[in-house]
Amino acid sequence: MNALSEFWNGLGRPARRGLLAGVVVILLLTALMASWLLREPYGVLFSGLSQSDMSGMAAELDRMKVPYRVDGDGALLVPEAVVGKTRLALVNRDVPLHGAVGFEVFNNEEFGASDFVQKINYQRALQGELTRTILSIDEVQSVRVHLALPEQGLFRKEQERAKASVTVVTKPARALQPLQVQGIQRLVAASVPEVLAQDVTVLDQHGVPLSRQAVDGADALAGAGAAGLDLKSSTERYLTQKAETVLDRSFGKGQAVVSVDAVFVEQQTRVTTEEVLPARGGSADATPTGVVVRERQNSRDGDAATSAAGTQVTTSETEYQVGRRTEQVTSPAGALKRLEVAVVVRRAMSDADLEHVRDIVSATIGINRERGDVVTVQAIAPQAEAASAAPLPAVAAPSPAAAARPRAGDRMTATNWPILALAAVLALVGAGLLALRRGRGRSSAGARALTGAEREQLLLSLQAWLAEPDGARAPGVPR
Repeated sequence: MNALSEFWNGLGRPARRGLLAGVVVILLLTALMASWLLREPYGVLFSGLSQSDMSGMAAELDRMKVPYRVDGDGALLVPEAVVGKTRLALVNRDVPLHGAVGFEVFNNEEFGASDFVQKINYQRALQGELTRTILSIDEVQSVRVHLALPEQGLFRKEQERAKASVTVVTKPARALQPLQVQGIQRLVAASVPEVLAQDVTVLDQHGVPLSRQAVDGADALAGAGAAGLDLKSSTERYLTQKAETVLDRSFGKGQAVVSVDAVFVEQQTRVTTEEVLPARGGSADATPTGVVVRERQNSRDGDAATSAAGTQVTTSETEYQVGRRTEQVTSPAGALKRLEVAVVVRRAMSDADLEHVRDIVSATIGINRERGDVVTVQAIAPQAEAASAAPLPAVAAPSPAAAARPRAGDRMTATNWPILALAAVLALVGAGLLALRRGRGRSSAGARALTGAEREQLLLSLQAWLAEPDGARAPGVPR
């Protein structure tokens, strides 16, 4: 202690402050290093959880006495050493994710529960299981399922039909396809008794109905119209794509335009045909007579007043059975009735080439002339090609006199160039004088203004210089 005290007393005030600061820094670094080395690493238990699911998970972790942290990205973190153990424990505890409880609600069934409670639990279990199944679709982020199961009774005359509604929230930049919507409807109809696929309504997160199966009345007409428009647009798009693929490979990309108009049967028609089938005899040439069912023959003596004595009258009756054939042909609504195709090619073509293009398009799309299908092909050359192909107007050759006569521009350049040069020089002189006049007041050392005699002398010198012939001027002096 004496040596330490002597060492401390021997230090100056700056040295003491530096020593204390160094000790404090060393202690802080040691504490930070110890906390970093001794802290327990955390791992991701679940990620992408909603607020309700996060709350349920946190409550279960509190019951299990497991420390946890919540990441800013919506992930639940627990100590890395117990991630797998905690995950399995939460799965066994049947934590209700997405607010859905499946058939595990009956694992801890209470004795003495009423029938109403049992029905409600069964409905909740069905809704929960359907929710979990629909969530397995890639495009679905969350879903709510509601079942409307009517009460059944022996004394009810008219039983209400069971119905269901599904609200789907899709992931960002994702959407459900029509076939996926139909799959959801069929899934609910196959899972819940007495629920038909057309009685399942599917909505998106914006409240827009995705299912178009209608029930009755105006909704039925609207659903049928929407289905007809979908069928028409999809068929036209498919046939147009087929025709454009063939024409693009033949003429180049964008050199042909195809438009397809498909007409479908809007109503269902049913035609019944009934035909009589006569039966023939033993040979093929025999007259059709039919099948003999009953034959009767009566013989009696003739009347003395109308016939001779001893005459016998015979009466025969034969009953035939004729065969019948009934044929019933049903044309469903939505059958293809007629196709009208228009093709425009951006190049000049002959009639034979147009006919070849018409045959190719007809074979590609499946044109049926007997059905009334029409294919129109037109060739339209671009404007640039049409302009280049048009003959140029004839230009008359100039006469020798006109060729020998100088033109106005030639006369101007040949005879008037001295006048133009003088005008240019005068303009430059005027501009210089104007600049000198403006700069007189700005600079104290400015040039002296010319007198009238000096101006006259300068003008005479300029005119004499312009009047000199080219040979009298000194070499190298420009004109």
